[in-house]
Amino acid sequence: MCSSVSYAVTKTSSHKSESQHKHKRLKITPITNEDGVWTVNAESGIYRVGTYENIGVGYSTNNGWDFNLSLINTQILGANKLFQGDIFFSIAKTFFINKGLSITVGSQNGFAAVNQQPRLWYNYDYVDTRYNVIPWLSLHGGVYIANAELTNTVRQVGYITGTEIIFIPHKLSLQLDYVSGHQALSGATANIVVTITPQFQSYIGVYVPEQNSGNEFAGIIGFNLATKNF
Repeated sequence: MCSSVSYAVTKTSSHKSESQHKHKRLKITPITNEDGVWTVNAESGIYRVGTYENIGVGYSTNNGWDFNLSLINTQILGANKLFQGDIFFSIAKTFFINKGLSITVGSQNGFAAVNQQPRLWYNYDYVDTRYNVIPWLSLHGGVYIANAELTNTVRQVGYITGTEIIFIPHKLSLQLDYVSGHQALSGATANIVVTITPQFQSYIGVYVPEQNSGNEFAGIIGFNLATKNF
């Protein structure tokens, strides 16, 4: 698992359905450290007001580049009848300093696909450092900058941090991530990841919003599929 951070965002649309909240969970997560591999991720965020689906397809090259195209914020259960979908493209480059230390520099950019006027542009740039302390424990931390459309306040600079604890190698792990601040990006996630087959993972977890972030608690269910082993 490469350096990663995930966050949830609650944004209020500026169009006629102003009372509807749009829940986003974006991930800057190369889900495997294998080279030359395609990956697919599908994740459901279960909120009090409804369930939202996020789908992404990614490719990791042989020289540390990762690319991902995602459709997020698509409500599949709940009262809202409007299609709400945001398209995001992410690009990241990982520099391997030594066997246990790496630095990832990346950017995510996106926009609301439909039912959003005026059209908003979302931007999130980050630098994240990952260190493998021992075979079953890794830590990561870094900084990010996000534009006002994404934070739902003003342009924000903050820090990201987290850890991965491996209970059974290639079978069972716990991933914890946190995004600082008191705005729409802020909060923590905890996921239990189970590798069912060498190319298939499932996970279940929870999102805990930061105080005054405007977000809601949510349950998380998802899976990862890869063309090479995790």
